[in-house]
Amino acid sequence: MTRAFLRLLARWPIERALRVAAVLGLIALGLMVGGVLAGTPLPVVFSMTLAQGLGVFACLLFGLSIAADVAARRP
Repeated sequence: MTRAFLRLLARWPIERALRVAAVLGLIALGLMVGGVLAGTPLPVVFSMTLAQGLGVFACLLFGLSIAADVAARRP
């Protein structure tokens, strides 16, 4: 299991995943700001829910990219 995970990390596209994570984070931030500026409860709940999902996915991509970078530098 661990060796298969390390092989997967060796092929992980680090730079591309980081770009996608950054863009998703900015989109999530924009959704949150838009929901707060709308001010009514339903858009706030909808935008915060969607933004949280995008933010979690961006965080996972970022974490996997860090793990892939560490695995690539490991002898």
